Amino acid sequence: MDPANRDRTRTPATAKAYRKRGILLLEMATRETGIDPLTSIQFAEWFLARKDRWSRSTIRTYRASIRECLVDVGILMPAKSKHIDAALGLLAKVVDPETGRLAAPQAIKTPRRTSAGKRKSLTATEFNAVDAALVGLRHRYAFLARPYLSYTSLLGLRPCEWPTARIIGTSLVVQNGKNSNGRANGSTRTIELDAYSEGYIQGLSEFIAALARATADGEWRRVHAGIRRALRAACIATGIPGLIRRPVTPYTCRHVAAARLKAAKTRTEVAALLGHATDETASRDYAPRSAARGWKPIRTRAPEGAEDLIRLRYVSFTDRASLVQNARRDFPPPTAAP
Repeated sequence: MDPANRDRTRTPATAKAYRKRGILLLEMATRETGIDPLTSIQFAEWFLARKDRWSRSTIRTYRASIRECLVDVGILMPAKSKHIDAALGLLAKVVDPETGRLAAPQAIKTPRRTSAGKRKSLTATEFNAVDAALVGLRHRYAFLARPYLSYTSLLGLRPCEWPTARIIGTSLVVQNGKNSNGRANGSTRTIELDAYSEGYIQGLSEFIAALARATADGEWRRVHAGIRRALRAACIATGIPGLIRRPVTPYTCRHVAAARLKAAKTRTEVAALLGHATDETASRDYAPRSAARGWKPIRTRAPEGAEDLIRLRYVSFTDRASLVQNARRDFPPPTAAP
């Protein structure tokens, strides 16, 4: 395994990020296959068999992460380089004719997921522009879209959680949206608002009541679609090219809240406030903390004991010895030659 074969343009920081993501993918593969430990070839086969779940850009990033991880293991453990080379060969079977770069088999035929092009960040300036556009927008759902934009960018609720929200004292209580598949930190979660004024909490209560009236017939999907269309119309009305090209969606507001939380809170508190089961999800799937630049500090907090419900999954891989230890555990020699 020759270090010279690595991408010469890749900085040490990028290589480190790829190795870290590769280990996280290995953990995902282990959970989904139920095979512990996985061999390097089984790891590559898992990735190729599940490529349809990701967008094309994600496939390229994940493949590069797995390759970086495997190459590093091969350098540290030369005795296993033969089997790792076989796994790398599986990842490099097909060349994408559009880019000339290595691609997973049939990756170029994978339909682009709708979420891949959605906006995941919003600057404070863009937020103010959309908010101002909603004030004068003649749209049926503009009166709901404006408070939705404001409150969700602070509280981070999933769209489907808003119909379940209720105010109890100075606390907001909602039903977690993904509790049925084990990806939430409980059936409900609480967001403490005691750092905000009575007027702010009253305004939130009035918004929840307005949502309840709008969904009295049980048609939340209709209201959600209306809010989405109003946000899109407001983005067009701003005249800002970036907003017109990639308009704000209801879920964008949750990403904004996630970025603001990540800039001010610990990983476990972020997970508790967003309703995640682990401290890894927000770091992996949501807008980075850098997207919170220009926003005011967030003051919501999780109730006492909420962080104890979060499973700790995030691991720092700055220590090279830790990488070697993981490699020895996760990449035993296969029982038969590939």
